[in-house]
Amino acid sequence: MNYRHIYHAGNFADVFKHIVLTLCLEKLHEKPAPFFVLDTHAGIAKYDLSDEKSLKTFEAEKGIKKLLKEENFFEILPSRYLTILAKLNRCEISELPEKLNFYSGSPIIIKDYLRARDRAIFAELNREDFQILKRNFAGNAKFSLSFEDGFHLLRSKLPPLEKRGLIIIDPAFEKDQSKVSADYDKIIQGLVDAHKRFAHGIYLVWYPIIKTDAATVEKFQREMSQLKFEKTLHVIFDVGSKEEETKMTACGMFIFNAPWQLDKKLKTILAKVLEILQQGDNAKLEIIG
Repeated sequence: MNYRHIYHAGNFADVFKHIVLTLCLEKLHEKPAPFFVLDTHAGIAKYDLSDEKSLKTFEAEKGIKKLLKEENFFEILPSRYLTILAKLNRCEISELPEKLNFYSGSPIIIKDYLRARDRAIFAELNREDFQILKRNFAGNAKFSLSFEDGFHLLRSKLPPLEKRGLIIIDPAFEKDQSKVSADYDKIIQGLVDAHKRFAHGIYLVWYPIIKTDAATVEKFQREMSQLKFEKTLHVIFDVGSKEEETKMTACGMFIFNAPWQLDKKLKTILAKVLEILQQGDNAKLEIIG
């Protein structure tokens, strides 16, 4: 995988990840008490799908754009997710199939849910991306931007004063195998530390599944399943791609302390999404926990 997310913005993995994020934020939003969100690897927040880097991989065409070509796309995807995309593109939801020029990263989605007393921190360590993030997403009282390794914030920013919150962990996962393994180790250690400080928070941990990394991924999955959170939900979204073995053909997300009935909602929505985005007969959706 290329570590610059613009190459992958709006692909099947983004759609999957952002559906999960949206549904979890919906649950936090149901109660009036304020909540906190930490995005450890925020990226640039807003992705131009006409950028040559995005066009080079054509991944959005097989992801969000393919879904929007469906006549009933507004019945398949969460309404708030579509509303956020429409706002970003300054159009109506019905106009998204023709006017989707920008795709929202996690910070845009999170920002849309923040009320007067809610708070968020968005961390990004890539210097170039952080400068773009600042331009796209200037801070205000409800959120702050941090040029820092997001893993460090799992110690320094938890527990939050709000006592309710969501942490999304979505590292770059660069091509270098040693760096990928290091990211997995950082995730495990970060979650061990975070559990000591904020055991009841909602944690979303996204990861890619690449055939050539099978042993590393399986080890990570085992270790994640052994963490001491009260409830673990593990979702695997596999489009059955016939891409070469060094490319991402599936992805997964661990959800610790998942909101009530999230598994049922995900099964309903993601099964329909997968039916449209599948690239082969071996496509599958697994929800474990």
